[in-house]
Amino acid sequence: MLLQPVIGMGTDVRTVFSGASTNALFKAIKFGEVSLPNPILVHCKKTEKPFYAIIHRVTGSLIIDFEPVMPNETPTTAAGSLQSYKYAGKAIARLQSLPSGSIERLCDMMVQEVFELTGYDLVMAYKFHDDEKSRIPILARRLQTQLQLKE
Repeated sequence: MLLQPVIGMGTDVRTVFSGASTNALFKAIKFGEVSLPNPILVHCKKTEKPFYAIIHRVTGSLIIDFEPVMPNETPTTAAGSLQSYKYAGKAIARLQSLPSGSIERLCDMMVQEVFELTGYDLVMAYKFHDDEKSRIPILARRLQTQLQLKE
């Protein structure tokens, strides 16, 4: 059975979401890069159900996707995912701003971004050759390796 949407294109969000939620949406729309504050936690005016609003700008128009917050998520989990999304969004924007033409530069930046985002002690990029042998041309680490500790 196909569900028909209750709201659609051109719907005024103030009729659907709480005052605080619509304020958050309007504030996000004023950002130069509207995707940076994504996702935005909003609540339905009638049912108070929480949703994630994800804003995109497409050829001069704003598109807002709404995803329900899962019942097992707590506000802390939701806040954590919001912060993670912001960090990942910034990292993706930096990767997209790289000039084309250098796979090594892309790999180097990717390793650095994953290193910073995850907090892992070691992040490596492998390069595989036609003979299926590999080498590690790029790595980032916080701690000394076991070999360095023995030397």
